[in-house]
Amino acid sequence: MLQRLNLPNRIIIMFSAAIFVTIAAVIAYDTYSLQSAVKETYVSQLKGITTTINGRYEESHVIEDVQQTFDYIKHREDKVLMLTLHLSEKQGDRVMASTDRGNIGKHTPGELRPSYKDGKTLIAHLNNKNGEPYVRLVAPLIEDGLPIGAIELLLDSSEEQLIVQKQLQKSIIVGITIALLLLFVLWWFIRRLLVMPLLHLQQAAKEVENGKPYKPASLKGSQEIIQVGEAFNGMVTKLEQRYLESITDPLTGVYNSAYFKRTLTAEIENTRKNGGSMVLLFCDVDNFKMLNDSEGHVYGDDVLKTIAETIKENVRDIDVVCRYGGEEFVIILPGCTQAEGLKIAENIRQMVAIYGSHSLLSPVTISIGLAAFPKDADESTLVHMADRAMYAAKTNGKNLVVSAGELSHYKEQEYNRRRVQSNWHLNTIVSLARAVEVKDSYTHSHSEMVSRYASAIASTMGLPDEEVKKVSVAGLLHDVGKVGIPDSILNKEGKLTDEEYEIMKDHPVLGFNILSSVEEFQDILSYVLYHHERPDGRGYPEQLREEEIPLGARIIAVADAFHSMVSQRPYRKKPLTIDMAIEELKRGRGSQFDKDVVDLFLPIIEEIREEEHKEEIAAY
Repeated sequence: MLQRLNLPNRIIIMFSAAIFVTIAAVIAYDTYSLQSAVKETYVSQLKGITTTINGRYEESHVIEDVQQTFDYIKHREDKVLMLTLHLSEKQGDRVMASTDRGNIGKHTPGELRPSYKDGKTLIAHLNNKNGEPYVRLVAPLIEDGLPIGAIELLLDSSEEQLIVQKQLQKSIIVGITIALLLLFVLWWFIRRLLVMPLLHLQQAAKEVENGKPYKPASLKGSQEIIQVGEAFNGMVTKLEQRYLESITDPLTGVYNSAYFKRTLTAEIENTRKNGGSMVLLFCDVDNFKMLNDSEGHVYGDDVLKTIAETIKENVRDIDVVCRYGGEEFVIILPGCTQAEGLKIAENIRQMVAIYGSHSLLSPVTISIGLAAFPKDADESTLVHMADRAMYAAKTNGKNLVVSAGELSHYKEQEYNRRRVQSNWHLNTIVSLARAVEVKDSYTHSHSEMVSRYASAIASTMGLPDEEVKKVSVAGLLHDVGKVGIPDSILNKEGKLTDEEYEIMKDHPVLGFNILSSVEEFQDILSYVLYHHERPDGRGYPEQLREEEIPLGARIIAVADAFHSMVSQRPYRKKPLTIDMAIEELKRGRGSQFDKDVVDLFLPIIEEIREEEHKEEIAAY
């Protein structure tokens, strides 16, 4: 039970018990002292009477004198209830004189014998039939130094008993009063020196727990309590510092992405609970990689710091600015409408542009996407919609503010722009393919023939029409990377040196890089990149093996090799015959060329031979 009580109550209970035990002991001692004093008074009275009776009896040995003395004392002292003289005779111990004449001649009670036999004084507190208190005193009657009897005195002790009771009551009242005063003083000191400081410390701990701004606790009390308060303040300060470090981006000083995620969830919940709206801004510094590469990372870090300060200076106190990662910032605008958010975003964009205009060589701008909750997105898509809006701002010229509600408009613009750009890229790349043939006079119509052979193989294999089309386009563009190979190597007569051969081996990678800028060519990039790989792993650029090589690349490799063998090349003035080329394909089957593709292509070659033969007959 005591363990469930708090510390102040435990202290008060223990001190209360100690105080009450002490006061009870004092009262008991007081009562005992008073009773002892009363007892001594009784004994003194008895001794006086005994001395008088002894004197009378020794002088005359006349019982009547003793009886007269008893009657006189009884008449004079109201408290005397009865006086009795007991003497020892041959016939036994008897009552020889008494204020109660009815007792004369009776035998002495046995309990009085120690007095007149051993000379002891006896005292006893008794009550009569009516419950009234009296004292029974027995003292020895001495003659010639020996006890010859006893004198018994009964005294009314009601008055003394009343005095003792009153004194006891007074002591109890005084003791309780003192105890209460001591307890009050103790309670006051405990409350002032212990309870209040601890309650203050408890309140401070709750404020820290609830995330409220912490004010250092100033405790007044004992030295130990003050030291506890100082230790608590130091602990909270360190915890706040560590917490602040855990939620702050070390470079810019704004909040980090972890804090953003927690805060965004809380703000969305508050908005949903209280109604209204909130806005999320997604910001990205334009051309930041280029700026880092040209000016250095130190300069880039300074730009991020300045942009973070610019953003903080142009938002409200309740807004939350966070660094999302890299050159991206996110801003939570609680209780903000879309229109208000657009004004804030536009102001930020303009201020960043003003700052960025100080450098003519590396101007700094920012693209901002905006999404409102719940208007533009729900909890799960808010960040995504703001990010999409930011991407739309970047793809439409940068240094823009785009809201999620404008995405459909910008999406149509982006589609038209991409279509024009793709058409331009397509025309450019086809022109590059033509340019390769112009550079290499020995590869006239080579790309068209490889495309034709490759599509025939793909069709024979039963591939879907869409895949056949991809293989055909890849065959047309497989050598587009040769536009980056020097003419001296492309048109060199004779065997290439090792160094020249290494340069020539770069053309698949060059072709991959050229085509990767066109969205429509994404599916054929691997065919162009790997059309010189071999099943035995001795190809280039990545030494892939067997099934690691895409099927389209394996098809183009066979078609490319066959047409190269039957065509005139700079290093070989006289082309191989079809039969010789077939033998080379068979010889390389499974090592240089995919065996299944070769097996399917051989019948196609025969068909090609027959068609050429028919064309020759018709021409003849």
